Amino acid sequence: MLNIAIHPVVGSDVTSVTCWCILKPMQMKRSKTGLYFVLALILAIALGWFVFAQQAAAPTKTSTKATTQKTSTTVQKKIEVTLPGASPIEARVEDYHEPTSLWVVVSKTYPLSNDAYRPTDLVLPGIPQRKDKSQDERSVRQVIAPDLVAMVNDAKAQGYDLMVGSGFRSKELQSVYYNSILKASGQAVADKQSALPGKSEHQTGLALDIAYTDMGNCYIEVCFGSTPAGKWIAANSYKYGFIVRYPEDKTEITQYQYEPWHIRYVGKPLAQALHDSGLTLDEARPYLEKARDALLTAHKI
Repeated sequence: MLNIAIHPVVGSDVTSVTCWCILKPMQMKRSKTGLYFVLALILAIALGWFVFAQQAAAPTKTSTKATTQKTSTTVQKKIEVTLPGASPIEARVEDYHEPTSLWVVVSKTYPLSNDAYRPTDLVLPGIPQRKDKSQDERSVRQVIAPDLVAMVNDAKAQGYDLMVGSGFRSKELQSVYYNSILKASGQAVADKQSALPGKSEHQTGLALDIAYTDMGNCYIEVCFGSTPAGKWIAANSYKYGFIVRYPEDKTEITQYQYEPWHIRYVGKPLAQALHDSGLTLDEARPYLEKARDALLTAHKI
């Protein structure tokens, strides 16, 4: 409601108009203005908070991305084995405790994890074998056959005719060999010359006794190491992925007598590293274990 009163002023040609507004309409107007102000303030605060949140989140995303990339790089980092005096080699991605591994260490201290193990890939290699042995004992694992054939063929080119004297042996056959020596010569000799069942490298299919085909020249004897073929094997077998497993100067470490005829396949990289370092497979085991731990940590095995 609006009341207007008009009062003429004497002596003036101007009419003064005075307006009185009732208080209630003015209060309503002020109330609406205040409400608009509050709403605008709330909107400004909300917008400011949204902008702040976006800015705060940006570094976190970048940091998360960088962390992810760093983790990915760590996982993808190559795991290596470095033997003293040898160049680093890439670790084989397999569990070295398993009898299927090319790097498994089988010894008096470290028997096979499965003493009934039998390789599933046994083959007769394309080289001469001792004919009076069983097919099993003339066999080796398929994975070593190509390099074995190459080595024997190269030895033949040098004038040395070699053959597989004894290859894979089951736990039962190893027991026959061990007990035969035990009965003939006693336990001390048997333990030096033969492995107990479940502790023989022959059971992996990765080891073999190599010999002259005529069997008349130091067959499975220490003197084989002094023959031309024995010397050639000692000097060259690593080039084909093999090692002479029980060297003459490491009998206290291997706990077996010197066996220049007993060769073991570990693959060319590790054979080269063992040759360069002068270590036996037993001495290399701690370095292999370190690589195995790294593979486990990286969830690769």
